Amino acid sequence: MSANDAERSDLEARMQQHRERIDAIDHEILGLINERAREAQAIGHLKTRGDAEFYIPSREKAILNRLRGANQGPLSYDAIASVFQEVISACRSLETLISIAYLGPDGTYHHAAAQKQFGRSAQFLPVKTISQVFEMVERNRADYGVVAIENSIEGSVGETLDRVAHSNVKVVGERYLPISHNLISRSKLDAIDKVYSHPQGLAQCRKWLETNLPGVQPIDSSSTSRAVQFCQDDPKAAAIASELASELFEVPIQVRGIEDIAGNTTRFYIIAKKPLNPSGDDKTSMAVYVRDQVGALYTMLEPFKKNHVNLTNIVSRPSKQEAWQYMFFVECQGHHQDDNVKAAIEEIESNSLYIKILGSYPRAQRPQQEDYL
Repeated sequence: MSANDAERSDLEARMQQHRERIDAIDHEILGLINERAREAQAIGHLKTRGDAEFYIPSREKAILNRLRGANQGPLSYDAIASVFQEVISACRSLETLISIAYLGPDGTYHHAAAQKQFGRSAQFLPVKTISQVFEMVERNRADYGVVAIENSIEGSVGETLDRVAHSNVKVVGERYLPISHNLISRSKLDAIDKVYSHPQGLAQCRKWLETNLPGVQPIDSSSTSRAVQFCQDDPKAAAIASELASELFEVPIQVRGIEDIAGNTTRFYIIAKKPLNPSGDDKTSMAVYVRDQVGALYTMLEPFKKNHVNLTNIVSRPSKQEAWQYMFFVECQGHHQDDNVKAAIEEIESNSLYIKILGSYPRAQRPQQEDYL
């Protein structure tokens, strides 16, 4: 046996030892996951008897925060969180199957946000409009809904603001989703003659397309996921869409991250019929209808400063109830039951036409730079 053969044999033997250890660890993990699932089943039986909520975002946030503090690597926290999100989702499905309405079709960024929030073991119900997401929840046809509220490039989503301000649902969560556009096709770049995507997808990748696919025809599609479907039977077609769409429709990604502006993020609301109790790290969303008078905006904002409440967002929208009457969509840190937030709301209410609490919910973590890579 030559020296090279001996070295290869030694390396193979050492790798086999590690593989056997991995197999043993996998069996340990399998047993522990099923043990966790049995505990979740027991909790589910108790929740049924006590008519308790099955989805408790503050509890799931606490679990992930605890793991963040305990994680010592080499896996990143985001990798650990992704694994445990699916474990939690699968265990929750043993308690009950929750249903989630979102703006479809399958493979859209709304779909990706819903899966990130609830894991893949939930029941996902695609609908055609944001208004239909609200209707599904309002009519008890879905337990929860997922709707985009703002994008870091495009700004606020007007349809969501209008619907949440006039609906009986509550905001019970938020989810930040890094938006990374990918070029998806069965062919390499030099064979592509057309690119499909939603108009926003095409616009957000315009410079990349001009540089890397000059002369290739861009074609509008009703959604990014529909664009990928065009590529299933046309090898010369490409789509700009999400990684999830590539996975669902089995068309490979040729180039990742082709958006012109890095850091593109969409924030989604999670909506439901029942409000949430404080979690200890919350945000509150509200709609405020101010009086048509000098200093109305200052009068609305001053109580937040006075009561040491940090504002995180403020947007003006036509009230849709009376010409030239506006509402302010306001978000702040804290739960509406917290003493300082409650005091600010009471003072604003006394000086406004109307104030509506849209919901208080656990504050989500904004994406870090590495989440876009």
